[in-house]
Amino acid sequence: MEKSKIETYLGFCVRAGKIVFGVDRIEKLKKGVFLLLADGSVGKNSFKPTLLAKERLGCPLVTTDAGVLGETLHRPAVKVAAITDDHLASAILSVVDSEPQFKLYSGGYKETYGKKV
Repeated sequence: MEKSKIETYLGFCVRAGKIVFGVDRIEKLKKGVFLLLADGSVGKNSFKPTLLAKERLGCPLVTTDAGVLGETLHRPAVKVAAITDDHLASAILSVVDSEPQFKLYSGGYKETYGKKV
């Protein structure tokens, strides 16, 4: 099976050490985050701090279908990640529209919960 561009870019991030896994570690970051990624299966108690980090750090948030983020990173337990490289983040954002399982979060209602977060 051929890798998608986003999977390739995320692989570069992992090998270069330019990715942070988990809500707890992301909350501790003060600056230097250029993109947040959240899996569709992330719990409400993890999604709210992710939204707060998005606002605090001023970076975009990309959501995925349930289970896609962990599968793409080859780490099934990962539900939230942050990209700390400007060029890799902009490369991922440039191809988000071409990947149907990745969506740029624009706020409002979270489809998986059916209510405002």
